[in-house]
Amino acid sequence: MRHEPNGSDLLETARALLRNELIALLPPGRRGQALMIANAMAIAARQLSTGNRNDWLELRGVQALLGTPSSVMLAPDALHDTLVACNARLVDAIVDGRADPGSALHADSAAFLLATARRKVEESNPKYLAPCGCPQSRVGAISLPHRKAVYEQQR
Repeated sequence: MRHEPNGSDLLETARALLRNELIALLPPGRRGQALMIANAMAIAARQLSTGNRNDWLELRGVQALLGTPSSVMLAPDALHDTLVACNARLVDAIVDGRADPGSALHADSAAFLLATARRKVEESNPKYLAPCGCPQSRVGAISLPHRKAVYEQQR
């Protein structure tokens, strides 16, 4: 067992120091780069805190869609390789028209892809998914221009 603070906490502490104290000391032309570094640190901290949970959720979901047996515990490299192979099979199914509207795979694949995309955005840019004053059930149906406008207001 690791002692506190963990890697995610350390990154968040360093990020807060960068954003709250150091960026103001930089020349204006370098502040944007420092903010990019701070954002990268936040993404890395979220990735550390979730581990490979999202990859496992994605693998289980794509295997269920494809009707393939669920993988047992895999080493990280094997998990990645298995996920890439399963996603390639799903892409083939979509390209071949097996997930077109009206097909048995359509609704399930659309729900899977939306959930997978949502998890990726939660990790990389959670502010984008913040409530925008719309009913939660409609968040997935909100137009991109509307979401962008709300996101820009929150920045």
